[in-house]
Amino acid sequence: MKYFILLLTFFNSNHFTESSTPEFIWAIDTAKIEQKLSSLFGESRGDHFHNGVDISSDNEKILSIAEGEVIYSRYKSDNPFENEHGSGNSVWIKHKDKIYSAYFHLKDGRESKLASTNLVKQSDVVGKSGNSGHSSGSHLHFITMKDKKIIDPLSILPKVIDSTKPQVNKLILTIGKSKTYIKDGDNFNNSSDFPISVEIFDAGEKKSQRRGIKELEIYFNKKLYKKASFNELVLEQGKWKTESGQSFDELYFENEYYIGNLHLLSGPNTIEISVKDFSLNETKKSFEFHVNKIKRKE
Repeated sequence: MKYFILLLTFFNSNHFTESSTPEFIWAIDTAKIEQKLSSLFGESRGDHFHNGVDISSDNEKILSIAEGEVIYSRYKSDNPFENEHGSGNSVWIKHKDKIYSAYFHLKDGRESKLASTNLVKQSDVVGKSGNSGHSSGSHLHFITMKDKKIIDPLSILPKVIDSTKPQVNKLILTIGKSKTYIKDGDNFNNSSDFPISVEIFDAGEKKSQRRGIKELEIYFNKKLYKKASFNELVLEQGKWKTESGQSFDELYFENEYYIGNLHLLSGPNTIEISVKDFSLNETKKSFEFHVNKIKRKE
């Protein structure tokens, strides 16, 4: 996300007349968009948060979500000898009320209109979906910002169908390179405080999808242990954090949701997980297990 640090100062400029909050449209006018939302805001990307939504798409028209001004665009053809950015071909648009939208991984070839004017109307074509930059498949990576914060695009875009609750699958105890999967009712030995994470995903309207969640609450032995939500990301002292001040490493461990290095009690223990997806469908799951405390081998 170093790319965003360089842009934040520029975004503080005021080129576009402020007014009431605009109504937004989806950046792709495509059928069954609820099945094409392959990744959502705040997910793990190995060592950083996913800062937008991904829409599976190839060679489809990309639309400005509202009236605005193109304040930045970059295409590989601008400097063919420079290393390609991770964002690939990209366009940034400033809208009213300090809202910005960004469109990444566009197909080669800047729209001819953008060569003659920076002003766009809602639904004007600003590019076509492609696979430029660091991308493993053709799609649109779409970002929204407001007041120097990256915000969840789903918070301002029209609602999509989502009738499926998120899934809470299993607890994962990691000891070095070894993983133990904890199921409800398990009995196991434990010698120290090791990382425990939990496998959670939201399929939405397509069973094969493994998307992130919006809200997470974790109770350890009947006490609230961790609470997190993924609505916005703020840059603080060189690190992107959620609105509650949590960094990536506090919320993820090896691509799963991180509970913590829990001090498990000798005897019965309980971990309760409550999650909501971006449509606020809720799932709760409880794990009760018995721990036999043993001495750690030196």
